[in-house]
Amino acid sequence: MGLLFAGGLIWAGHTYQQRQKTSGYEMSTTPTIFMHGWSSSIRAEEPLVRTAAENRIATEEVVIHVTKNNKLKVQGNLRHKKNNPLILVQFDNNRVGEFRYARGLQRIVMYLQEKYDLKEFNVVGHSMGAYAWVYYALYWGADPDLPRLNKMVVLAGPYDGIINKGHANQPTNGELAGLWDDSPRANILRKNGKPKIIHDEYKVLLKQRNDFPKNTRVLNIYGDLEDGTNSDGLVSVPSVRSLRYLVDDRAKSYEEYKVKGKQGQHSRLHIDNPAVSDKLTDYLWKKK
Repeated sequence: MGLLFAGGLIWAGHTYQQRQKTSGYEMSTTPTIFMHGWSSSIRAEEPLVRTAAENRIATEEVVIHVTKNNKLKVQGNLRHKKNNPLILVQFDNNRVGEFRYARGLQRIVMYLQEKYDLKEFNVVGHSMGAYAWVYYALYWGADPDLPRLNKMVVLAGPYDGIINKGHANQPTNGELAGLWDDSPRANILRKNGKPKIIHDEYKVLLKQRNDFPKNTRVLNIYGDLEDGTNSDGLVSVPSVRSLRYLVDDRAKSYEEYKVKGKQGQHSRLHIDNPAVSDKLTDYLWKKK
């Protein structure tokens, strides 16, 4: 099938010389589900899958829209082939926030389980999509009646606050308005990894810290502009690195990958960032 959806999500006509051999990668039927961030879309996920797709390491098979009336609109099918299938998710109402994102992701996992008898899966999430996957893992990931969460790659997750930038699309009222209450250099991590300042969204995750699934491997990718803000421009380094305290005692493994300078900017972590794409591809599928 290849990359067929999302308005031209295709890299076709590649020559043999442009393709890497897949012999160094595990090829399995285990799908990887991608989730975008706040006010974003599938197009934010495209660059992350480009390396794997162009080199035939993975193949997009399914696109799932969570519609504005909270229905699942599904394009494509899992074919149970050993081609590392990709599933791209888009919330058509892309400003419902990470808690609604997480509940939608739970519905998607249950749908895949019912339709395809899904046994295990990997996940990738950027920004609020990263938070949503961590929320999912803490609240539902250890449920023995659900598919096993195998590998988790999260980028720029705002686990303990988002820097107040006053953006036009930033909520000014309602339950989401209070999430943008961080500021540069305001927080630090203690020796055990726990943040000194604990914001409300971190409290939600902290409650379930002892329920993170033990079989899940975690790669936490984050950026540091190294411009004095100790952040990627939107999420502080302490906020994104506070994930370790939430999962390290239970996760099968935990790894961090830091991107420095301009390429570590919040959005650039998933846009035209070959180092991130290569790291993600190797972490998910490269043979050990």
